[in-house]
Amino acid sequence: MSGGVLEILLVNAEGLKHARLPGSTSHVIIECGVHTTASKFTTDDNGKARWNEKFSFKLSHLDLEKLTRMKLWIIRQDKFFEDYHIGEATIHLMDILKEGIRRGSIELKPAPYNVVLEDRTFKGEIKVGLKFISDVSIQFSSNHL
Repeated sequence: MSGGVLEILLVNAEGLKHARLPGSTSHVIIECGVHTTASKFTTDDNGKARWNEKFSFKLSHLDLEKLTRMKLWIIRQDKFFEDYHIGEATIHLMDILKEGIRRGSIELKPAPYNVVLEDRTFKGEIKVGLKFISDVSIQFSSNHL
């Protein structure tokens, strides 16, 4: 089965609301179609969080047909309070994937994406890079079927 690999480089976030509490850490939950993963925790430094972490998602042909966007949820955690949803960013993937399939691969250097708060306003940015390589043979083990 032919599909592709989407690589995500999670670089950093800046200007985040509620991220400036001493002793708090942040992590990102990434949802890409049926795939979900979480970043490592990083200590917030004056509203800035740095991850420099790479993730790879193997996408089948069917995944590629259905995948339109990727969501990133930024979560703050500290010792005294419950986890707090700082905000989220949406990266639209349809055109990126189409161009990657046409060319064989595509790479987007890290770029800032707006962080949307629960009240639908913008506060801060998360920097993410993307790379998609198409025509990769995807092997699934029997427990993924």
